[in-house]
Amino acid sequence: MRDILGKIGVSVLGLLQGTLGNYLGILGLCFAFPDTSPDCLNYEEDMYFVPLGYVLMLLCLIFMVVAVVLLRKKKSSLLTFLISCFAATVCTVIFVLYI
Repeated sequence: MRDILGKIGVSVLGLLQGTLGNYLGILGLCFAFPDTSPDCLNYEEDMYFVPLGYVLMLLCLIFMVVAVVLLRKKKSSLLTFLISCFAATVCTVIFVLYI
């Protein structure tokens, strides 16, 4: 019973990392590399958010690395995490591209 609850918890962690973590990573990517030119009126405002974008991408990377390092002791837990994270990442990318 404990093993089943552990697998469910790991898969929920993977789903959260795949959706929220990657959404923050995509948001950080948009903030870090704005699509403006120096002649644009909003250039200074867009450049103000560039450090925030780098911080968001770094946080996404740190959360993923910490999760993988903590779960690498059990290969089945790591595989469950990576499969659910990949599925949620695909759904998040499809959602972001279509909206």
